[in-house]
Amino acid sequence: MQKEEVVVLHLVLFHVKRILEEAGIANGHFRAYENLGISPVNINRSKSDHKKAVLLLCKGIAEVFRTNQAKLLQNPRIKESIEMAKIIAH
Repeated sequence: MQKEEVVVLHLVLFHVKRILEEAGIANGHFRAYENLGISPVNINRSKSDHKKAVLLLCKGIAEVFRTNQAKLLQNPRIKESIEMAKIIAH
């Protein structure tokens, strides 16, 4: 993967993180990512830094899904995001 692709993936996962937080589902699942101190807009950071961020976001998202599976499907904010993704995909 090129650095630009890693940064785009970082941005997409960051938005998933934000949706989970806005839905009130994520509770401390992203501390390791936040402690890293890098965001998708830090394009001057190395590809390696963005890869670390991607891995930490994936870990946090997976943990949210593992611990809150029932809440995810019932949450109105999550349902809205899923519907928007369906619209965009078509």
